[in-house]
Amino acid sequence: MTDRLISAISDCLDWARAARNPAPVETEALVLLLGVHRDRGAPDPTDWTLDDVLEVAEAIRRRERPPHGFRDTWLSWCDHLVSTGRLISTESPRRLRALIETVDLDPIDPTTPVEEPAFEVAAPLLDRLGHGEVDADPIRPHLPAPPRDLDALAEDCPLLCRAARLADWVAPYRLLRPGTEHDALNDDDVVEAAETLDVAPEEIGPVFGVARAAGLLRTTYLHILPGSAARAWSRRRPGAAADAWADALFTMTALPGPAPFLLLGELFLTGRARSIADLAHIGAGEDDPAGHVHRSLEALSRLGAVEETAPGRYRITALGDHCVDRRLRVSGIDLPRIPPVSDLTAGELLDLAARARPIDVEGLMDRWLAVRRPMGAAHDLLAAGLPPAGGDPEAFVRAVDARPWADTVLALVAEGALAPDTALVR
Repeated sequence: MTDRLISAISDCLDWARAARNPAPVETEALVLLLGVHRDRGAPDPTDWTLDDVLEVAEAIRRRERPPHGFRDTWLSWCDHLVSTGRLISTESPRRLRALIETVDLDPIDPTTPVEEPAFEVAAPLLDRLGHGEVDADPIRPHLPAPPRDLDALAEDCPLLCRAARLADWVAPYRLLRPGTEHDALNDDDVVEAAETLDVAPEEIGPVFGVARAAGLLRTTYLHILPGSAARAWSRRRPGAAADAWADALFTMTALPGPAPFLLLGELFLTGRARSIADLAHIGAGEDDPAGHVHRSLEALSRLGAVEETAPGRYRITALGDHCVDRRLRVSGIDLPRIPPVSDLTAGELLDLAARARPIDVEGLMDRWLAVRRPMGAAHDLLAAGLPPAGGDPEAFVRAVDARPWADTVLALVAEGALAPDTALVR
């Protein structure tokens, strides 16, 4: 048993003992519940979705019989997460508890085949990440943008800013609409919130959904409260706005299915511009695969996750990189990052550029040049073996000295000398 599970179990037992009306928690049942949840691939014992409930129930049914008090313990675990604010998913607590109350736990024949989800459309991405059925080349390291730069980009997203304003308006709390398992504001609060945000009342529902996906709002069984992301945003913690944007991105697209994430993952891993035809396999199964991919890319482009470099060609942005990196790290997949480059020699820089994603070469070159005297940097690059276009090293040095930026270097080196396929970034 991991330290994280031991800590989660201990916290729940302490909470149950301290409750005004002691909650029914059986230690054996709680250990089994969280162990099965972990074995089904959950990254954190406090991260529960409706699908998790169904998958855990399916696994429990294949045992002879769950231990005494299993459902009551499960409900108490849910209550513990909700009342202490530790439920880290954006699932509705009402819906989560309602499903736990009713999900079938009757034993079934353990030899009954398990219906596994189809991953055909995601197979190329899984293969590249090293979690597929074929051996993959090593993932190229990526160059993260500084958190404050990412925040500035995220704060340019109008829908996310409205969600942040809604969280401010909710503080310290509002009552959830009663009589429904779907979380929503009361009618009067909808009208008031719409006036505060200067939007139509029918727009409050989507803004509420984005705010919760971003962690700017959270709900209990009765209340709507500002979430942890709202506190981090209001305190101007570096990276807070970018994290909220990344967590809410796929809610903001308002598109069903995995295509937006798969497209972003593909663009992240290739690190270059791709055409709609290149990406059409991600729309497999749709009536119009290319059209489905195009609509998804347009939605991602409006939100700043990708940018169109030429008609029908798209590449990932710094915000898009941040979203993929954050999502995969939460899932337990550590992606390699480019280390600080300021102390690298010119030779080390060129070696790194050859291994980096094409989209990152210009950025890492700019960071390296920013801390050096331009003329010395140009001579160092030539001495490290960087061949100038036309074989004219003096012209290369003069140009870099006059304008010490990466695009100057890239324009004046022999084709293919600095990271193959760099041209395909555009």
